Amino acid sequence: MNIKHSVDLIESYLDLDRKPVGIKFFFDKDEFDNFEVPQRDRKVTYCNSVQLASKGNSMKLTKENQGCPNGAMALKMKEVPEPMASGKARFSKNIYHDVETSKSISDEMLFLKEEPAGIAVMPLENYKENPDVVVVVSSPYNVMRMIQGHGYFNGYTSNLRTVGLQAVCQDLTTYPYNTKDINITLLCPGTRLVADWQADEIGIGIPFEKWYEIVEGVKETANPFERDKKKEGIEKRLEERGLDTSGIKFNENYDDGSYTGGKIEINK
Repeated sequence: MNIKHSVDLIESYLDLDRKPVGIKFFFDKDEFDNFEVPQRDRKVTYCNSVQLASKGNSMKLTKENQGCPNGAMALKMKEVPEPMASGKARFSKNIYHDVETSKSISDEMLFLKEEPAGIAVMPLENYKENPDVVVVVSSPYNVMRMIQGHGYFNGYTSNLRTVGLQAVCQDLTTYPYNTKDINITLLCPGTRLVADWQADEIGIGIPFEKWYEIVEGVKETANPFERDKKKEGIEKRLEERGLDTSGIKFNENYDDGSYTGGKIEINK
């Protein structure tokens, strides 16, 4: 499997409205400068750069491009000020019950440990070399399927952590980068404002080391988990991309024969 094939597969097995986004950190300035993607010519919040990439845009960013102080802190492009580190800043805005709770949030967030020379943010399919993290923002259903794909090889997902703040920069990017494990987010009010995500969208962040196995896991679990209506869409999207459809099996699911009483009838 390569990057292009993996994107073709995931976009076939999941009905995605947005492109998977690849994030690459550069710690060598020459390498960053030589990466053939235009640098953003003005400021942008990091989460909005991800949103733009999910719609097909590619860009490089430095600290001068950062339009959000919290995103810049997560990316080690701005130092964490004492009021934020101590918990006083968020406590003063009544986000948490007390300073201790607020401080615990700052303590548990995992930011970059080394300042990068720059970052590339672009559709995963555009990469010729491996990025560091893949971000997918989509429906809860599609994120569920990716969790199931992860579980196919890795079992129970016990590490998920989110608190409704710094959702794209920390939950989906620096946390997976540091832990080499997946994470999900329900997003946060800030990114929903500046990046204009849909109300029913959530996200999953995946270290690239796990990307191919998750794609394979989504493919392998399609027959047990997807219903026939979804399988029809999968089959059509595979055909459109010239991919093999022989593995799709209709009229079979993991829970066949498990339920009694039938589906609930709802009178509208």
